[in-house]
Amino acid sequence: MFQVCLDRQRQNATHPEKSDSLDALGVAKVMIQSIDTLLPYTISQESEKAKQLKEISIDREDLVFERTRLKNQVHALLYRIYNTEYEQKFKDPFALKALRFWRNAKPKCDPFLLKTMKRKVRRLLDIHVEVSDLEKDMDKLLAEGEYTIQTASGCGVVLASTIVGEIGDINRFHSPGALAKYAGCAPRERSSGKKIRHVKSRSGNRRLNCAFHRMALSQISRMGNEKARAYFKRKVSEGKSKSQALVCLRRQMVNIVWMMLKHKTTYRNA
Repeated sequence: MFQVCLDRQRQNATHPEKSDSLDALGVAKVMIQSIDTLLPYTISQESEKAKQLKEISIDREDLVFERTRLKNQVHALLYRIYNTEYEQKFKDPFALKALRFWRNAKPKCDPFLLKTMKRKVRRLLDIHVEVSDLEKDMDKLLAEGEYTIQTASGCGVVLASTIVGEIGDINRFHSPGALAKYAGCAPRERSSGKKIRHVKSRSGNRRLNCAFHRMALSQISRMGNEKARAYFKRKVSEGKSKSQALVCLRRQMVNIVWMMLKHKTTYRNA
């Protein structure tokens, strides 16, 4: 509302130039002349919780990205120190037990190479603790906000926190269609003449779009939802490709999440 008043004042000016000094003057005039007509700015408790979840979710993503990079570096260092023998010591060379072993190992090799490897392994152990703490904070915030998305099959605490953090206050969206458009899950019409066709949207909130995509993939996995798999197979039998059927399922996930957030209901398979 404030920006609308400012833009309207600039458009009605004799010389509608834009600069920092002119913007400051326009802000002052709006505050003096239109302060009584501006809508009150409030932040709901749900929006505050969602903002906290978004910040924690982004922080965790950064840590996971750093962990992946370090794993690749440690993998190369272990190969240089142990050759292929290190693969036989542990089934997963980056499990906690394995990382503690590498941290205390004393093989005969270049001491500087060994020191570099141990420094990176210590950082991996620290990241594991930090990621665990962030996930506990996510779980706590979801419980405090009475969110129920994590009860859906294929949607854990991390994915639920990403979805809630990107959506914010669900009351911003008057319908599932509005949420789907915001998330880029609603198809866009691209028709010409008598030919009517719809294509996948490339706009919208891409983090939220990715979260819904991951949720849809989990639904059709072996440990997912039988009804979701049946819906997916039905769309494929109707002539859609697997990619198109997944887009349809993702759109259904938007409807379910909107209802769960709006009415605070738990997920039901039936």
